[in-house]
Amino acid sequence: MRSLLLAAAVTLVACSRPEPPTLKPEAAVVTAITAQGIDLRVQIQAYNPNGIDLTTRSMKANVVLDGKYDVGTVTVPAPLKLSAKQWTPIQVPLSVKWQDLTSIAALGAQRRGVPYQVNGTVAIGGETLNVDLPFRLAGTITHEQLMAAIGNSLPGLGLPGLR
Repeated sequence: MRSLLLAAAVTLVACSRPEPPTLKPEAAVVTAITAQGIDLRVQIQAYNPNGIDLTTRSMKANVVLDGKYDVGTVTVPAPLKLSAKQWTPIQVPLSVKWQDLTSIAALGAQRRGVPYQVNGTVAIGGETLNVDLPFRLAGTITHEQLMAAIGNSLPGLGLPGLR
């Protein structure tokens, strides 16, 4: 009887629903600013507390400049195995297209670095768990990076105060 109860307990534990992983955001690094948009590399560590491997499916991210200018949202595939009971680095390149170049020009005229924020989710899914885990990262675009992007996107306009 005792071994039957032990077998039932082991079966219940083995069949329990997996726990969601833990995300530890590390950095959102600007890799390019062009006339088309902004490219970033998002770096996150993910810990899978389960006894089984899980898989990431995609990353969705929204980029906001200076706390008020919504650059846009992008979703990219990010298939990666999250090994059981381990930390796994997730590095995903993102390319977000400019929605409003006039706002970007206005930021350039302020002659300062521009803070940015990346708010997003990592979709993790498998047979027994499907969850979108949130993350938030921040950084600063230098004035020089911003001016180069404006110069490339608005050639020949000679906007006063931007250089």
